[in-house]
Order: sequence, then C-alpha cells, then structure tokens
Amino acid sequence: MATTSGTERARTTLAYLRRQITTGEWEVGSRIPIEPELAETLGVGRSTIREAVRSLASIGMLETLPGRGTFVRSSTPTSAVLTEFLTAYTLEELLSYRRALEVEAAQQAALHRTPEDVAALEAAVAEHVARSHCPVLGSAEGTARLAARFHYLLFDAAKNRLLASLYAGINERLAAPGHVERLTHAGDARTMQDEHERIVDAVRRGDFIDAVHAMADHMDNDLVIITPDDEIIPPLRRSVDDQERIDAARVRSRERAAG
Repeated sequence: MATTSGTERARTTLAYLRRQITTGEWEVGSRIPIEPELAETLGVGRSTIREAVRSLASIGMLETLPGRGTFVRSSTPTSAVLTEFLTAYTLEELLSYRRALEVEAAQQAALHRTPEDVAALEAAVAEHVARSHCPVLGSAEGTARLAARFHYLLFDAAKNRLLASLYAGINERLAAPGHVERLTHAGDARTMQDEHERIVDAVRRGDFIDAVHAMADHMDNDLVIITPDDEIIPPLRRSVDDQERIDAARVRSRERAAG
C-alpha cells in the first residue's frame, strides 16, 4: 500500500471494513478489531482507520462506544430519513424502484468489480442452493447476513455508495409488515440459483450487457405482489410484441456467452 495515494488507501480501507461486515465476517453485535490491529493488517495509519470507521458509523453500520470499542450495528447501511421518505409510495412503485436499482447495480458491478468482489459473490451464491427462495427481505439477523451474501455484495461491487444506500432503504421499507405480507417469490430455489450464477458469471467476465439481462430476468422471478386471491401481479406489464423482442434479445445474449 505504500505506493498508493492517501485517497486510494482510504477507499481500500473503507471497502475492507464494509466487506467484513456485509459478508458476516464481523457479525452484527460483535466488536471489531481495535484500531492498531486494523492499521497493521491494512498497512495504513490510524487516522485512515478512524476515517473509515466514522464513515460507516454515519450510515449506521458501526457504533463506537467510549471505553468499550467499536461494534457492528447493521449489516447494511440504513437511513431513517430515506425510510420515512419512502412511506409515501405504493408497493408497486417501491418494487419498480428496486428493480431499477438492481439492474443498474449489476451493470456497474460488471464494470467495477475487483477479484475480491467476485470471490465474495461466488461464496454467497454457493450458500443459496439449499434454500427455498432468494433471501432478500427479513429482519432476522441470519436472513440479513444471507441477503448480504449476494444482493448487498453486488451493490458493494458496483462501487457506488448512493446506489447501496438507496437499496438498503428500499429493502427496509419493503420489509414493513404492511408490505411483506403482500410479497412472494415467483421463482423456486433452482431458478434463483441459476439466475444468481448467471449474474455472477457476467460480473466475473466484466460483461455489463449480459449482467443487465441476467438481472432483469432475475427481477422477473424475484419479489412479486400476490393478491388476496393468490394471484401474482407480474413486475412489468408488457405487450406480446414487447415480450417477444425482449426474449429474442436474451437468447442472443446467452448465445454470445455460450460461444
């Protein structure tokens, strides 16, 4: 790290601390290593560590308690202001917003991912295969850690803090009792696994076009609204012609990836 600039060291340090949290290496409620240990591990000064800790504390992921140390408070960034703002919007609007964030994050991740990001995403996908659905929502600590293993890690790989913060806010709002009871997952475990693997493969190859298509497919099979009569409301209402054009584009994308 001696050859990197101060700004690069700060970014690298922040990314390291955040990844330790989002991957569950540092669990919610645990105390993180003390400042001198982190400084030695990362090869940076204590001021760089303090700056990174303050940054993560400002978005609710860390909390420093005088005389006790710094503790993990959340596996994802949160914003009370954003959550309150989102209460004015319908569930349909929230899902549309979430879809747009996911697709953009997939594109940005394909462009900006690091080898560490790819390794973390691959490990996350490996843990989902035995589950009944894509673990995106839920307030339980275990569920939050599983969500971080893929979707939140994808936003980390995108290297866009605003995207990540907006995504955390939207998921927190979707998990509210009035909304979560109206949501279900359209895809089964095998479908979710296949789609996650497609997304990771596109991100690994740096193919942002394939990443966008793969994530769009995933959003079609991910969270959907279910009516009181158990009917699923599709995430997007498209004409037959529109759907045929989209399907043809996806086939071409898969053929390019296979070739």
